[in-house]
Amino acid sequence: MGRIKKKRAQRDARRQPGAGPMAPPPFPQDEVERIWRAWDRAVDTGLMASGAETKYHFTPDGKVLSVAVGKSGQVLANGERLTPSVAERLRTQMPLLAGMVTFYENNQLAGRGLDGAPEDSVIPLPPPAAPDPMPPLDKKALAAAQAATAALVRQGKVSEPVGAMVIPAQRGGVLFAVGGRDGELYVNGHALTQQWADELRAKVPDLSSDVDRLQAIRAEWLDVPPEDRTLALADGCTDPNCHTPH
Repeated sequence: MGRIKKKRAQRDARRQPGAGPMAPPPFPQDEVERIWRAWDRAVDTGLMASGAETKYHFTPDGKVLSVAVGKSGQVLANGERLTPSVAERLRTQMPLLAGMVTFYENNQLAGRGLDGAPEDSVIPLPPPAAPDPMPPLDKKALAAAQAATAALVRQGKVSEPVGAMVIPAQRGGVLFAVGGRDGELYVNGHALTQQWADELRAKVPDLSSDVDRLQAIRAEWLDVPPEDRTLALADGCTDPNCHTPH
């Protein structure tokens, strides 16, 4: 199943620019064996095929991200489907590998699987860069989205207009997303159907990737029975340009 080659001491004792050789970190044997067991369960339950290509990425602090493509074509991470909630959890648990999690999440949205992924290795990532400046919040667009959401509250589709994920665009416009009492995900006052998602991409093209991610969240929600999800997005955005709760 693409077991990791245990090239411990010789694994990427890389040089940083202007620095001396970096000693290889201890091999995270216990964590790797835990992930092997997770992959065995994924094979046993039919989530992935035995012998599927499995990639491993490590950080010097002993965290491990292992990815593969399941039988359905969905990207799997550490033995689980890479759903939006799993991706957010992994970014929180492995901040040095957050960029890699997002890379595979974007690959999944684009149907590229593991294409373009780096080789198995210890990844000495540079210190995280400061977030981009917060774009100005388009107050007119926000007011319109809030009014549309208030209409959903009056219709009984949303419990209350709080807990929204509010994402401003650099060139004007905003996404105002909230979960509904019926388990639906509403953005700017409309259920996030494919047609509405396409209209939003046309209106705020620089937020197209955010629309993609909201669609993935909606698809995950629709896999389970409907429930009141009004507050479900309140802690669901790790983007520094995301205003939440609102």
